[in-house]
Amino acid sequence: MTERAPLVWVTRTTEGARRTARAVEALGYHTLVAPVLKIQALKPVIDPHSFDAIIFTSRNGLNAFSALCSRRALTAWCVGDATAQAAREKGFQPVISAGADGKALVELIRQTADRHSRFFYAAPAEPAAALGKALRADGFQVSEAAVYETQSVVPRLNAADLTRISHILVQSPKAGRAIAEAVIAWHDKLCFPNLCFICISEAAWQGVEAGLRQSTAPEIRQAVAAGLDRRIAETPDEAAMLRLLETDG
Repeated sequence: MTERAPLVWVTRTTEGARRTARAVEALGYHTLVAPVLKIQALKPVIDPHSFDAIIFTSRNGLNAFSALCSRRALTAWCVGDATAQAAREKGFQPVISAGADGKALVELIRQTADRHSRFFYAAPAEPAAALGKALRADGFQVSEAAVYETQSVVPRLNAADLTRISHILVQSPKAGRAIAEAVIAWHDKLCFPNLCFICISEAAWQGVEAGLRQSTAPEIRQAVAAGLDRRIAETPDEAAMLRLLETDG
């Protein structure tokens, strides 16, 4: 990696930011780790014997649930392979991965799960999709509780770094809105023609765009009107985002 390597802004929460930064640096980029969100664990009352299967749609949900409940002899249904691997490391068994997104996880449960199973969804406070509702509508017994929430934080940035940023990683719609706020605040230090947003989904990009459209700054209005460079991952996971960076490097 050379001193002139492009700088990638890693915006995800602290829990996974360093891991993402190492993966990005392995592709030849420099990284700036400055989260725009933080995880706040919640403390719902959970009866550990009221279910025999657990649904995880993120590592955050897995970590929060694991801190609340010591029971591990549960079938863990996970949205993707990374969450599934983390569940195995925490001792859950068996572990099943949908290898994709929440929609694929719902479909996998519909097609393969025992319909007599009692599921518990360790959910975020603002789930991206009504996963529990979809399964209940299909006849499954699903209880759920919010075990964590994400809160916006002001990222630690400095002018020298901002002028070097070539890519911004956007990993959720909420992160997109928080990133837009930071971009608006520091717009005079960014070089919009050289900036590319690497987004986990179209919804994540829409979070950025909707936030930027709220700005009255002429520079941002011009940049949005001209069309900001953004790439949308083929699948909603970090591996697909990294592939976009790899082809852009």
